[in-house]
Amino acid sequence: RVLLRRVLHLVPAAGCEIIHPPRDGGIRYRGLTPEEVQSVRFLPFDYEIEYVCRPDREIVGPKVRKCQRNGTWTAMGHPSRCLRTCPKMHLSLENGQAVARAMERVPVEGTWTEYSCNPGFRLLGSARSNCTKLGRWSTPKPVCE
Repeated sequence: RVLLRRVLHLVPAAGCEIIHPPRDGGIRYRGLTPEEVQSVRFLPFDYEIEYVCRPDREIVGPKVRKCQRNGTWTAMGHPSRCLRTCPKMHLSLENGQAVARAMERVPVEGTWTEYSCNPGFRLLGSARSNCTKLGRWSTPKPVCE
């Protein structure tokens, strides 16, 4: 037990160990050259990293993590993922409503839209569409006629 306590006291002194970026994403390290990032194993307390995603993807989960005094990064219980985005055109419906659910800043994998028409119009097509892993909606956009 005493040995474990000694080990725990040694680790935080070094800062936080570098973490891996999300799949299809990267990490922006402020003030460090790519060479320094390759050679550094620990980053100092209060240092912030920022996740970035490929252009066709959006970050879901924490975008920024900070090195805490205890040698851990903030919000590690919440994963950061780079999810593919779906076209925004499915988020509106002429002569009706499109209500997006489980949406981040933009529609991503897991977002779905529910469609309904204004009085006097009927829905042609599916009343629901899901944003898939491929970055496409599961059904064509319906029409209110």
